Amino acid sequence: MSSTAQPPVPTPPSGRVRTRVLVGVAAGVAVVAVAAGIVTAGRGGGDGGPDRGGAAGTAAASTAAATGRTPAAANSSSSASGAISPGTSPATSPATTAPATVVVPALVGKNAAAARIELEQLGFRDVRFGSQEAGEPDVVLPQNWTVTRQSAAAGTRLATTTQIVLTCARRV
Repeated sequence: MSSTAQPPVPTPPSGRVRTRVLVGVAAGVAVVAVAAGIVTAGRGGGDGGPDRGGAAGTAAASTAAATGRTPAAANSSSSASGAISPGTSPATSPATTAPATVVVPALVGKNAAAARIELEQLGFRDVRFGSQEAGEPDVVLPQNWTVTRQSAAAGTRLATTTQIVLTCARRV
């Protein structure tokens, strides 16, 4: 009778290793949760302040509990002298800035992929392609197409948030 070697059976991690892994995962989750709260707070949150019971109110209440101050004092960004504390911003709303405007280049006759890159380098993020070919309604690989028409005339000054549509013909 021949004996065949059995592969060794892996042993489960010890309790200490498992605890370290769980602590590491919990710390990672906590970091992500804090980062998400900071991003949400930086964008205004949209979930209400301390008087409306939203996440911003919960954060203010948590800060107040940790520092021993009232929620209004914990939420305040100025000291008793009226100066703004470092790392905080005044209670004014942020100024809304208009999107940047740039001059649209002449793209007719250019390779569609190169035209997209040129527009994106100028700051346009919404560049779309359309086909003038009856049998091919979609431009799948822009590098195989040539721009025949552009939705914004060359030389026009547009906001970079404007959608630009490039109509293309298949290169032969």
